Amino acid sequence: MHNSFIIERHEILFSLQFGFRRKHSTCHSLISLTNNIASDIDRGHLAAGVFIDLCKAFDTLDHQILFSKLEHYGVRGVALQWIRSYLSNRKQCVQIKDTRSEFYEIKCGVPQGSILGPLLFILYVNDLQRALKQATSSLFADDTSIYYSHSDIKQLEATLNSELQSLDIWMKSNKLSVNISKSNYLIFHPSQKNLRLNLTLKYDDQILVQKQHVKFLGIYLDENLSWKIHINYISKKYQNLLE
Repeated sequence: MHNSFIIERHEILFSLQFGFRRKHSTCHSLISLTNNIASDIDRGHLAAGVFIDLCKAFDTLDHQILFSKLEHYGVRGVALQWIRSYLSNRKQCVQIKDTRSEFYEIKCGVPQGSILGPLLFILYVNDLQRALKQATSSLFADDTSIYYSHSDIKQLEATLNSELQSLDIWMKSNKLSVNISKSNYLIFHPSQKNLRLNLTLKYDDQILVQKQHVKFLGIYLDENLSWKIHINYISKKYQNLLE
């Protein structure tokens, strides 16, 4: 029986993890997020989405932490020994033209291009949501977004900063790094209200940049969910193909 099927059958994975899963795609992730945003805006809430960029997440995954998590999920005995063997004693070097470095043992990361690698990664980040108390995380492999809404902007800011602090602790505990310069946030609101709302959101004591639109899973999301920016983007690509 395929490993991923067993994991799905026992409902081990976080429900809002959409990457590398059967019958899941970027469409499901986008629909889930945009539906939540639209519903909260209809209720008169301000909705904020924080989009986190991880630095080489697949390459920095810590093996010992992974083995501990796999054991927690029930992968033990021969099965865990097999995975240990699969990831152990791998070496790599760097070669530039005729010059080659020494070989060094790889003590972190999962093999790129493998079938098992992505599955191990989503199990590794599976408990990320547990670090959050009120906000909701949405994951597509290493694409991570955090979503929260509230009718009061001060409460929105305070809660998100608290959640980002918790997320920072979780990331450091799991030896994952965030590229803060590529991480940002949007405040979603109705297009009828020409609001210019500024929050001060911090991650690891660094201020995140507020955007009016972001590219998320290949789609441009704007603060009004108008889709105008994405439509213009697609139109320009189509025009370029015709030229």
